[in-house]
Amino acid sequence: MTVDGHSGRTAPPSDDARVDELRQRLRALGYLDAGVDRFVLGPARASRRPWTIALFASIRVGALAALLLGPAAAIGVRARMPSLVAGPRDAIVVAVYLGLFFGLAVAASAFVAGALVSLAARQSDASFAKRGDRLSRIAGVAVTLACLTYFTLWWQTVVANVGWSAPYWTISALAIAVAIGLLLGHAVTIMSSAIIVAAVGNVARVPSMSWRTTIAAGLVAFGGAALLLTWSARAAPIDTPRLTVVPSGVRVRVIAIDGFDPAIFQDLADHGRMPALSSAFTQGAVVRIDEDRDRQDDPARVWTTVATGQPAEVHGVRGIETRRIVGVSGSVPAAEESPIARAIRGTTDLVRLTRPAIASGIERRAKTFWEVVSDAGLRTAVVNWWATWPARSDGAVVLSDRATLRLEHGGALDAEIAPSSLYQTLRERWPALKQQAVEMAGPLPSVISGDDRRALLRRSAELDAMQLTLASAVSTANTDLTAVYLPGLDITQYALLGSSTTPLDALAASDLAGRLAALREYYAMLDRMLAPSLAPAAGEIVIVVTEPGRVSARTGARMALLGANVSRGTIGDSDSTSVAPTILHVLGVPISRELPGRARLDLFDGEFARRYPVRFVSTYGEPSRSNAVSEGTPLDREMIDRLRSLGYVR
Repeated sequence: MTVDGHSGRTAPPSDDARVDELRQRLRALGYLDAGVDRFVLGPARASRRPWTIALFASIRVGALAALLLGPAAAIGVRARMPSLVAGPRDAIVVAVYLGLFFGLAVAASAFVAGALVSLAARQSDASFAKRGDRLSRIAGVAVTLACLTYFTLWWQTVVANVGWSAPYWTISALAIAVAIGLLLGHAVTIMSSAIIVAAVGNVARVPSMSWRTTIAAGLVAFGGAALLLTWSARAAPIDTPRLTVVPSGVRVRVIAIDGFDPAIFQDLADHGRMPALSSAFTQGAVVRIDEDRDRQDDPARVWTTVATGQPAEVHGVRGIETRRIVGVSGSVPAAEESPIARAIRGTTDLVRLTRPAIASGIERRAKTFWEVVSDAGLRTAVVNWWATWPARSDGAVVLSDRATLRLEHGGALDAEIAPSSLYQTLRERWPALKQQAVEMAGPLPSVISGDDRRALLRRSAELDAMQLTLASAVSTANTDLTAVYLPGLDITQYALLGSSTTPLDALAASDLAGRLAALREYYAMLDRMLAPSLAPAAGEIVIVVTEPGRVSARTGARMALLGANVSRGTIGDSDSTSVAPTILHVLGVPISRELPGRARLDLFDGEFARRYPVRFVSTYGEPSRSNAVSEGTPLDREMIDRLRSLGYVR
């Protein structure tokens, strides 16, 4: 001890004196010469127990891992989950999150390994120094191999179709992977060895490598990564082929009706109250859609399957509700109903790390039929389909599921409408379009009783009428494909029969009868509004696609075709994945072999089928990530509020 000359007090031993013994031993063994060694072994002090050194050193190893793996992992996540990373800001936030995750994971793993080494050293004799040296090397090699494998596969994911066709970038990426792997492996090795030194006083050999050995190990690791990349590249997707259209001379109008119950429709049709839809279902070709009913009560999931021809596991839209991570504009699905998933959602919502969001086109991983048609050079317009926001400027006219919200609120466009030049035109016409929709909806039938029911039917009718009005406003006689989604029937049906906390069998007979009467009246109102759209013009085919909606989820869906070259009658069963290829074939577009469904040639007359056989291409490629005009304030909160008021979210 020393005496402080100013105060006369006994000064504590200096920090250098306390750490000198262990530091000198480590330095004599070849440690603390490099910056990484000094950083990792900073907590190594003679006064600390081996497990304490393991704890603090593992935290520093985790910090290294966070700095190295966070940004790289964010790029990999962006490649695999484009819905989550929508821009540079998202990439930074995700890199921070992933850096914390990987840092904690590596730190925890390093601490467990260090604690085990410390425990083994305390219960062993001096000969453990040699065995411990081997163990520290094994730990370092394992970390190096794990990092190298991860980064190699990550690079293959990011540039799946590049590989050795871009040797400069590939060699650079693999070199970085080798460097990170060796660095983290070395950090774990020296941490383990330092613990052994603190526990037993020495190690048999210094677990470090000369520069020649390091270069040799790096070359071997590089060679292994190159072989792994070459092997994994065999499964890389092929280039998207060019789509060659064989014009059929037919234009297509698709009308999607949600919440459609064939039993109620048939009863009303038998009484002459559904003349327009009856014509479509009796004078055209009809297919019953018998599909997997798993989660078919979720319209975003169902109608994205119809639009893409792919099941939800492929197209990626699992449900209406998603979760958005704080600071990230992208989102992740919230449809998983396992106990663990619910617990994670509840916990992250509680601490405000995530917030509710609505399914969007960012999550969709498969092209819709209108995107394929637009890629083929045909004129396309789609209105109000699920998961169409953000509307991308890739040739098609898209009024997304947020378009009416933007037209109502005004302000700068946030990718609700494409092309962006169309927004100003529609905004100027908005008052007239609203009045036109009100007139199309018409007066409510006098038999509907109750202010709440009358307000419900009026709102639903004007909502459907607005979609039909907008579809007429953005399509012309030269538009090859027009598609519009109508939610009003599903909204009405759910509000009357599905949203009540009182079970239907517990309702008074008069109340239940009144609800059913109001629902039946809406069917008649919808038929009247659809009458002009269900009359095909010359050279046009009208395709009506119905889904049972959120209440009558087991009544079955339908696809009806009416117009030129169409057969008549009910023609077998199908599933919802056959809708998209049938629409594409009618327009002369080849069918992707990746689609599980098939084009239904039996819905057309023999001449059409012979003249236009089905043609195929290998793939349609990934959905477009082209520019979308996003200058305004997002309408996320307004979208959630609207869907909540319509009964879609809680």
